[in-house]
Formats: sequence, structure tokens, C-alpha cells
Amino acid sequence: MFDAAQRALLELPGFATLATLARDGSPHLTVMWHRCVGDTLRMIAPASATKVRNISANSRVSTIIAHPSNGYDYLELRGHAELLRDDAAARAELRLIAARYVGDQADAFVDRLSAAPRVLIVIHPQRVRAHLREGSL
Repeated sequence: MFDAAQRALLELPGFATLATLARDGSPHLTVMWHRCVGDTLRMIAPASATKVRNISANSRVSTIIAHPSNGYDYLELRGHAELLRDDAAARAELRLIAARYVGDQADAFVDRLSAAPRVLIVIHPQRVRAHLREGSL
């Protein structure tokens, strides 16, 4: 699904903005860390988070992933999200995600989190739009 330039952007430690739909149909946006695995995007959230409740009710999502040093280069993903409610698996994935952003501090970062259960969010894109300047990656 992702071409080489898109995958190169996804491999950078840029932030993703995840859009979910609230029960009243209004958008809810959250800035997230992420990791690309195959043709999916993975994120972690507390099980009690608004985004998790929203995805439980309506799995349709949209995500923008911006280049960390130039927000004019970005990907837009539209599709659906799957929730994996396995705290141990979510925390293991969070260590991998955190390593992209905080390096050697990833384990300490995850260990400092509350004991509240975490959920793994797996985004399955159905549409990808790239806004990348020629030669930007």
C-alpha cells in the first residue's frame, strides 16, 4: 500500500494527528506517536481514552502524519482502526514506538506510566494521499 517515499516518511519520528468520530458525529483529534508495521499504523492509548471509546463506536479514522521538520510534507490516511485490548501486548508495542521518539529512555518512559490498561490501535488504511515535495525524502 505504501510506496518508498511514503514509507520513508512513516519511518521518521514525526507526529501523527488521529481523527476519530465522537458519538454526536463531531471530530476528535489527538496528536499521537506511531509506528508503521507492514501496511498498518500502530498507536497506543489508555483503555479509558476518548479516542478508544470513539473507535469502539465507529472504527472509521483519518490520520495525518507530518514530516518532523517540514509540516508541508505529509501523508493522509483514511480507513478503519482495530482495537487490541491486551495490556501486555500494548505495552510491548509502546516500548517499540517510544524508542523511535525517546531512544534509550523508552523503557524508563513506559515503566513510569500508570498501571491503567493500554490498548493497541491498529490503523488499516483504505486510502493514502501523499503531499510530498519532489526530493523531500
